[in-house]
Amino acid sequence: MDRIYTVLRVAIIGLTLAAPSSSAAENIPATQPVERMRGFLDRASADTAEVLPGLPKACPLDLRGTSIARAILEEAKSDSGEIPVATYTQYRAFRKSGNRRPYEKPYFEKRTLLGRAVLAAWLQGKTASVDSINDLIWNICEETNWVIPAHENVGEIDLFAAETAATLAYTELLVGPSLPEEIRGRLREEVRRRVIEPYLDHGSKFWWNNGANNWTGVCAGSIGQVLLILEPDPERQARGLALVVDQLNRFVNRAFQEDGASTEGIGYWNYGLAHFVIFAEMLRARTGGAIDLLAGEKIGKIAAYPAAIAIGRHAFASFSDSREEASVAPFIAAKLAERTGRVELLAQASEKGHEGRLGWVLCNLIWQGDRPKQEPVLRDAILPEAGVVRLVGAVGDKPVVLVAKAGNNAEQHNHNDVGSFVLRIGETTFLCDPGAGLYNAAYFGRERYENVFAASYGHSVPRIGGMQQKPGGQYRGTLDVSSDGTARIDMHEAYGIAALKSLQRTFKIEKDGRVTMTDEFRFDGDGLEVEQAFVTWHQVRVNGPAAYVVGDQGELEIRADSGVFKAERLEEACKANKKTGLLTRLSVSYPQASTVEARVTFVYKKAG
Repeated sequence: MDRIYTVLRVAIIGLTLAAPSSSAAENIPATQPVERMRGFLDRASADTAEVLPGLPKACPLDLRGTSIARAILEEAKSDSGEIPVATYTQYRAFRKSGNRRPYEKPYFEKRTLLGRAVLAAWLQGKTASVDSINDLIWNICEETNWVIPAHENVGEIDLFAAETAATLAYTELLVGPSLPEEIRGRLREEVRRRVIEPYLDHGSKFWWNNGANNWTGVCAGSIGQVLLILEPDPERQARGLALVVDQLNRFVNRAFQEDGASTEGIGYWNYGLAHFVIFAEMLRARTGGAIDLLAGEKIGKIAAYPAAIAIGRHAFASFSDSREEASVAPFIAAKLAERTGRVELLAQASEKGHEGRLGWVLCNLIWQGDRPKQEPVLRDAILPEAGVVRLVGAVGDKPVVLVAKAGNNAEQHNHNDVGSFVLRIGETTFLCDPGAGLYNAAYFGRERYENVFAASYGHSVPRIGGMQQKPGGQYRGTLDVSSDGTARIDMHEAYGIAALKSLQRTFKIEKDGRVTMTDEFRFDGDGLEVEQAFVTWHQVRVNGPAAYVVGDQGELEIRADSGVFKAERLEEACKANKKTGLLTRLSVSYPQASTVEARVTFVYKKAG
């Protein structure tokens, strides 16, 4: 479970926001005055409308036979009943050292235990005990703050305060009648006091009102679910939902490029959409279809994003603060495939549908269920606004997949990585994007680009005259893909070096599976020394102008047209960032000249 929550524990305060999209999603009103919202809500009676589509027809007894339910019940059986302790000292560890884990570990464990206990009780019906549920609710309600220490400066509602309220709302929805009245009353009061009241009072003042990234999808989407489940007053509900829809309008428009891409990467695509998709279907049911947030053309493009950056099954180009090993929440895959026709999402659905937030797992049960395993189909793809291209070839029976990016150095969860790429052959990613560094105060502060995992030094991009790429929106690249499958990235602006007049990086997968990459540098004056670099998690060896990256079933030969390769093992950086693997940086240098053409060929050689 820790691996999942590592992806989800986010802090983006202080990062530059992406520019807004110019067009609005279809069928999402630009503003939704309270009177109109009340009118939409009145079209379908709250007494007859499904709070969560599919739930009234779901039979827990029938669901018990699914793999998701079996995993839930098995894990619930092994839970000790002990509630993790979260202390003041743990809470203040972040302020003292920037370390998030001491407090966040018990914080998230409690919510995981509650979700599992609630689902197990719902699945088992009258035979279930609710003692542990009562204790967990009471303990969570006793917490001084639902906002985690790393987010204290955002106000009363952060990602996890909103999600805590949603978890408690689903607890009431599924097992509320089985709980003591004082527990139910405490649950409702704490959700009202900590989330609903601040949101109704000044919900448009929170920084995440701007819609620029996953925060809006999570916070507004969670609060929308809470309002639909727990808020009894029609006027207050309408007022809150009007703001939720307005914020989610901005989320669709601003957090995703016009081509549907998320510059935050696949992990935050998944996280930001999770609560959005659930709320969208809840609101569609509650308004009798009058408001349908999943009907717009852009939603279809957003749904196509995972397939465009996949490099294998449950494997993705890990740009920004992402992980290569990832998957799509089963309910997101099922619902977006149903609503947009993007059935290729189903191939990337997680096989761990029992993991995640309470509402997610519930929707996995009733919307996805058990489906047969599918393999993704990989083809050339381009996301023009995001500046991302995927080229696909083959060597023998193994697919050769290269994904490269242009973009800029002020993206959400930004890395300085214009021109970076990943190269995967078969099931092995020989050249990687290393993904996120350790989430702490420094990583989300002024020291971010001193971290190898965010700096260009930790990516497969050049150093020029010893200088790395610079952070900021003006440091960017442009992508062009020709009809013969050649991808070109103009990346000289990423460095901010006055003497560098041109830097063109070109990729091509040949018919025999060889990959060629050419970097052409043009300078004013005498030029600067150039160093090409390639990063990998695998073992390497070097021999003059050749380097070899060793995989389980074969190796990748990287051959430069001149120069001598060096291998630098980034042990200290990996240790500081709590990485279990060892990242190695391969480099080859070219002498100072006004024009430098550096050509590299990548050739896969099967073991044995």
